Amino acid sequence: MGWVAVGISQLASLFSAISYLGNPGEAYGYDLKYLVYSICGFLSVPIVIYLFLNFFYRLQITSIYEYLERRFNYPTRLLASLIFVLVRLAWMATIVVAVSVAIEELTGLSPSICIILTTALASAYTLVGGMKAIIWTDVLQFFLFMVGLVGAILVIAWKDPLPGLLDIIVRDEKLQMFDFSLDPTVRLTVWTSIIAGVVAGIANMTDQVSMQRYLSCRSVREARRAVWLKPFLTIPVTILTFTLGLALYAHYQLHPDLAIGISSPDRAFPHFVLHEMKGGLAGLIIAAIFSAAMSSIDSGTHTISTVCVEDYYKRLIRPDASDHHCLVLARGLILLWAVVIAGAALLLAGRETILGTMYSVVAPFFGCAVGMFVLGTSTRRATAWGTFFGAILGYGLVLWTKFYVFEINGEWQFMLRHFDYSASVSVKQISHFWLPFVSFAGTVIPGYLISRTIPRQSKNLRGLHLWDSFSE
Repeated sequence: MGWVAVGISQLASLFSAISYLGNPGEAYGYDLKYLVYSICGFLSVPIVIYLFLNFFYRLQITSIYEYLERRFNYPTRLLASLIFVLVRLAWMATIVVAVSVAIEELTGLSPSICIILTTALASAYTLVGGMKAIIWTDVLQFFLFMVGLVGAILVIAWKDPLPGLLDIIVRDEKLQMFDFSLDPTVRLTVWTSIIAGVVAGIANMTDQVSMQRYLSCRSVREARRAVWLKPFLTIPVTILTFTLGLALYAHYQLHPDLAIGISSPDRAFPHFVLHEMKGGLAGLIIAAIFSAAMSSIDSGTHTISTVCVEDYYKRLIRPDASDHHCLVLARGLILLWAVVIAGAALLLAGRETILGTMYSVVAPFFGCAVGMFVLGTSTRRATAWGTFFGAILGYGLVLWTKFYVFEINGEWQFMLRHFDYSASVSVKQISHFWLPFVSFAGTVIPGYLISRTIPRQSKNLRGLHLWDSFSE
């Protein structure tokens, strides 16, 4: 595949319906600090290219977790790929639920019907066309939801004078981007963006969903171009989504009677489409929301199926399986995962508190995955079991930080059991935006220290780390 199509497709896959609806909601409810967090994630591009992409492409692997087996052992590969499958299934189910909530508000369509239609359509063209169909369909969907964003902004600009919108945005300090506080309980700061944002950026660009696209390029040079293309595409798109959120906020400040019925910031955009956009434009936005979901589901089901075939079936059951046999199996798995995603989404529909908890617990695991790959590519000393137990400790640390570390009445409490803090005057937690870095550091540091206590591996590691990489 060409690098332009791959770069656009990769953006479309990770720019899910949650981003399409959530970024405007973030700007509507808060300010622009999360925009800085998102942009700082692209400081990771050189790291991704020189610490990951070059290794994976030159090794000619299909599943990136195969690298972990070559560098360490099969249990390490199995741990990383298994958690990837579980997390991505939960991620896709969440996306489908987000779409069903939006479409229910826009059309009155039953959430269950919306869930089944979304997963069925995305799985159908993935099943028939494979990765090539996914990439080209994602390209078309990218332009569709771009037109939807621009169309919504133009409608607001047509309804309200720009000077009036800007005055309200400035008056209410919605343009704030930088907070230099060192308090880890502050929701978003510059330090969170630079440190944790980079870890999150590496995670988004190096998991199997992204890497499978980059590895489909004609050469490593084109794969590098595709990686560099992502920030040039994503930053303008992200700015557009935040611009829409700010415009919606100012619009409803000017017309508070029109805001009746908006129960949360995330519902501001669907509410606007339902009540103030007519005819074809409203239909275009609905199609864009569907496309943002399907571009994530198609890549997710395809990628999970690839991981299952490469990491489990060919490794444990039939190592000599032919390409045709593996292709048939992968297609069958796509159908299976579609059913699982639809079922999970049906169970999660309407239970927003569970979704919020799931995201705060599951999403930070990607810091563990990044830590495992960093230990493999950047150090000679990391061992298989050091990395394996480091990842387990990293995920345990992030769970403990989330549920048992509090600032209560100005004092930090590090507890080993649940504490009833309902009667406390002030209770704060470490911002959940820090959690990817907590899991990353919690994997790398213990993983390296444990490795120092274990004898080095005797296997040949030539070309598997930076210190002895392949020549250009």
